[in-house]
Amino acid sequence: MMPVGEQQWEMLERIGAYAAGELGEEETREVEQLLFERPEYRRVAESYARMLVMLTTFGSEPVEVPEAVVGYAIRRAHVSAFMRSAEAFAGALGRSYIEAFVYYLGLRRESYGGGT
Repeated sequence: MMPVGEQQWEMLERIGAYAAGELGEEETREVEQLLFERPEYRRVAESYARMLVMLTTFGSEPVEVPEAVVGYAIRRAHVSAFMRSAEAFAGALGRSYIEAFVYYLGLRRESYGGGT
């Protein structure tokens, strides 16, 4: 089973591909059904469509992004990746300690697996 965050990213990618017209017939029908059932997905698809129109409109114009904006975006991406890793590590560590403590107290008959 995929973690919730990965499922959300996958859904965003599918909706983006739908808005860009990059899906096959079957996937298009699946995404259209989701858009029909889930208003929040429909809003995301509308946002993607507006963004694609803007990108097409402004695509021919050269755009210069300030270095500060690029640096900020890169820093945010690094911090976000670090926080996800730290969260996964802390969760795994906490589970291992709790399992060891439960084993130590004798609340579980099977042997301690060391967090596995």
